[in-house]
Amino acid sequence: MPDLVPGFSESSVAAVLPTDVVITPPDVSLPVDKARWSGVWQGWACNSRACDIRVAIESVTTTGATVVYAGASEQQPQVTDRAQGSFVGNELHARLHTGARLVLRLRGGVDEMEMSVWRPETQLLAAGVLTNKPLARQYTRVVERLPTPWTDADGRAQTLEAVVVRPINAKGLLPTLVFNHGSTGAGNRPSWFTLTWTSPEVAQYFTSKGWQVVFPQRRGRGKSDGLYDEGFGANRAEGYTCQPEQSLKGLDRALADLDAVMAHVRQRPDVDKTRLLVGGVSRGGLLSVAYAGARPDMFQGVVNFVGGWMGEGCKEAALINRTGFVRGTAMPRPTLWLYGERDSYYSLDHSRASFESFLAAGGKGKMVSYTLPPGQDGHSIHDFPALWREELDSYLAQTLAGPSR
Repeated sequence: MPDLVPGFSESSVAAVLPTDVVITPPDVSLPVDKARWSGVWQGWACNSRACDIRVAIESVTTTGATVVYAGASEQQPQVTDRAQGSFVGNELHARLHTGARLVLRLRGGVDEMEMSVWRPETQLLAAGVLTNKPLARQYTRVVERLPTPWTDADGRAQTLEAVVVRPINAKGLLPTLVFNHGSTGAGNRPSWFTLTWTSPEVAQYFTSKGWQVVFPQRRGRGKSDGLYDEGFGANRAEGYTCQPEQSLKGLDRALADLDAVMAHVRQRPDVDKTRLLVGGVSRGGLLSVAYAGARPDMFQGVVNFVGGWMGEGCKEAALINRTGFVRGTAMPRPTLWLYGERDSYYSLDHSRASFESFLAAGGKGKMVSYTLPPGQDGHSIHDFPALWREELDSYLAQTLAGPSR
């Protein structure tokens, strides 16, 4: 939590506090460490900042405070509650009517609040960071529909959803990163297929440097048309198959989707085609390496966060992942591979073996590994720019210094 920062959520649905919220100014006799809780706090929670959060601390005493909570996202109706909270050490705890426990913690010396929601006591449902100061947008965010060569059974043209982020007031040709999403766990949760995925941390890092970032959602993912079919067996309810031939057919399908995306990106009037990067997380990382090998003259670089196609729970994972990565060896420029310890899908030994196979087949690149804070999954390093910012700074300086095509 200490590495997370406040900001706008990525939710298209805004949380709204009740109209009867009244902030009672703290009594002058109240200690400063209690008085600073008072006010309205706003920000984000959930993976990829998908939840919009508002918290009002209406009145504060030495033992607790009245808390009004509002949380909203695209996936569920707004939850609104008013509860009496109690101070537990340096935290404020309140029980919501859903049975969940809301835990709030102020950060020292700054107007920032860490929030988490738990049910039961040890199951973390959501976490994020709030502030009581006005928020300034770091980038613009628009959702676009990209054309494809495919049609539905009724002949209707299919399109893909893409979230495009740009620096505020950006003009002219922009260096552009196309950043690809991963899988949906084991592939057996159809409700997850419909979630639009972005990485606010990656978006903020690149837009702060003047880059545009495109987050495409492949067929059947997010709000994209078509069937999600990236390596399922005969019984789709069982999730992704470990059978190499079928699994790699899923990779072929993802590569075709990325072809459709790049056909659009390369004709956009705001894209500097001499400064194109491709990257992604998990399946998106492997996909990016493989695609750059298939289109070796298209990109100046590849940024692979914790890439792989099948997790080690699959007995054929090593074969599938190494086969996928080796497809990227025709990429003439160096690639950057970023991995974390304690990854719930890929151990570092497994990923290093994939990287060594890539190098042995003629690929170029550098692999870097990081240790996340205790309790954090190494598969989520894209959420922690403090870990990889310096390495990515160096990589961009190197790749952009190369000869233009």
